[in-house]
Amino acid sequence: MSKVFFSSWNGKLNDERNKNSDQRMDLEKLDIPSQLEGDDLKAFIGWAGLVIVDPELNVVEALKEYFKNVQQESCGRCIPCRAGSKVITDRLEKLIAGKGSEKDLVFLKEISQLIKDSSLCELGMSSPVPLLHALEHFAEDFSAYLKEDRPAGGNGLAYRPILTAPCRNGCPAHINIPKYIESIKEGNYEEALAVNREKTPLVGTLGRVCVHPCESNCNRQPYDQSLSIRLLKRFAADFGAKNDYDKKNELPRPAADADKVAVVGAGPAGLNAAYQLAQKGYAVTIYEALPVAGGMLAVGIPSYRLPRDILNAEIGLVESLGVEIKYNMRVGVDISLDKLWDEGYKAIFIANGLHESATMGCQGEDAGYKGFIPGVEYLRKMNLGEKVDLGDRVAVIGGGNVAMDCARSALRLGAKEVNLIYRRSRAEMPANEAEVDAAEEEGVIFHMLSNPTCILEEGSCVSGLQCIRMKLGEPDESGRRRPVPVEGSEHVLEVDTVIPAIGQVADYCYMTPDCGLELTKKGTLVADSQTMAADAPGVFAGGDVVLGAATVIEAIASANRAAEAIDNYIRTGKSSVESQLVQERHVEKIGVYKEEVVPEMVGGRARLEEEVCPVQERLQGFAEAELGFKNPSEVITEAERCIKCLRLGLAIL
Repeated sequence: MSKVFFSSWNGKLNDERNKNSDQRMDLEKLDIPSQLEGDDLKAFIGWAGLVIVDPELNVVEALKEYFKNVQQESCGRCIPCRAGSKVITDRLEKLIAGKGSEKDLVFLKEISQLIKDSSLCELGMSSPVPLLHALEHFAEDFSAYLKEDRPAGGNGLAYRPILTAPCRNGCPAHINIPKYIESIKEGNYEEALAVNREKTPLVGTLGRVCVHPCESNCNRQPYDQSLSIRLLKRFAADFGAKNDYDKKNELPRPAADADKVAVVGAGPAGLNAAYQLAQKGYAVTIYEALPVAGGMLAVGIPSYRLPRDILNAEIGLVESLGVEIKYNMRVGVDISLDKLWDEGYKAIFIANGLHESATMGCQGEDAGYKGFIPGVEYLRKMNLGEKVDLGDRVAVIGGGNVAMDCARSALRLGAKEVNLIYRRSRAEMPANEAEVDAAEEEGVIFHMLSNPTCILEEGSCVSGLQCIRMKLGEPDESGRRRPVPVEGSEHVLEVDTVIPAIGQVADYCYMTPDCGLELTKKGTLVADSQTMAADAPGVFAGGDVVLGAATVIEAIASANRAAEAIDNYIRTGKSSVESQLVQERHVEKIGVYKEEVVPEMVGGRARLEEEVCPVQERLQGFAEAELGFKNPSEVITEAERCIKCLRLGLAIL
């Protein structure tokens, strides 16, 4: 197990230099992984200080390499960072060459403090931190270069620079958020869209439905308000659509004799994997069980949240790369996995999602009553344009985004009363807070701490729902307090339709006893978390079928890793992902965002909020409810709230 020799990370000093190796702190206590790309970590130098594992590390040479990378990443917008990093690099090289003096050591401290205090972005503010820590705690290592028998140069170590930011680190797909926001600041919306397109074709889609974990990592959040990152993405996509940026920047199609890859499912994971693989030169065919592409984006999310023209245009972008989508082709029924191999595919990516509803364990749910319709089935029928008769009174069971979509859609379909029943309190609801607020604004009646026990019927039609009050007990495995029934608190809601939306499960009809695929205890496909490789050779999997009911951006992230691994598998026979993806996951574990470590910034700049249709207007139909940003000058003003919190780390192996 790796031991800490010295650490000053995040302002916490752990000086283990005077201890024996077996007495030193384990590296895992700092939440820093001990390996990167299979090699042992000898040190990590970066925005929050020093972490040294190898006692033989030459700290001065390591810092020289670190500042070389700072210099390369500095944008040049302000003199302290750009010029200062060059000056520090030159002085460290001078010192290592044996041409330094005591004055240089004093100067290094002064220039580091100057850069830290006067830079205009977080890269400049944070980059001097490890040098300042080293000058304080490893002064003798610097002084050693002033002597005749100075340390020998060169150490044969490998250096892996990692550039990130709190927002980028918070994004599962690690979209380069600071870069596209910087492009928006400059009014370069074409570049902003291109930066997003590096990771996904679904930019306009994410701009509407992403749960934006990046914003929870924004350094402005504890200071005033986080940036409207999702809506800036949406603006870049919408502006690009109006100006045909995608047509202007069409990508080449794969060659006629390209290696073939099959994708099962045209949801966000399947589309994203196909998009990435086609750009790598593969001929991709997607097998989709539904008559439309998009997966739950198309048949699960109502059009007032995600207009179909937006989604269809981005599906068209994938098809423009030569990707073929075969509709109404359910793998396991219309074609088997074995048959796909017979068709000459070199690899298969499974991303069929979770299109079946989980059961409630409620009496009467399997009786076939008219008026009982599982949430996933209800949304699918509605989004495919099939008639759904809800009656006047509807009960939706659940507290997630699917439940909110069911409830809000029911109002738009003409239900006079929509009740939402959730067994915990509002604080425990997994749905986006904005979705919960919107449902409440639109008139959904919330019944918190309530759980259904029996579906009542009259003439084989739903007539009511018996529920019981709940109270919160001790936390369960999810960390949330377990709901416990309150004896004698049964009560009845008179309803015409019951829509359970408590969870989703996958259809595994393609799995045969000898297919080599396995399921986890949670009922998801077993796949490597890094490469997304399944147990069967040449088979990969991603999205909800592996992650469980996750988010669109998490599905995209898994598809990107799978595409890299599939490419390497076909070319080399070994599943692996590129070093950039490995490094990003390495930094995920370190943790980039610390609410208590907020950089200095200009405060009092309110977040730009999007225009939203009035409630009564929203309820008239399925037109888009949230309208995004329209005014470029306002968008630039919002983008200028970003202080470019770039963080540079250097892993030493």
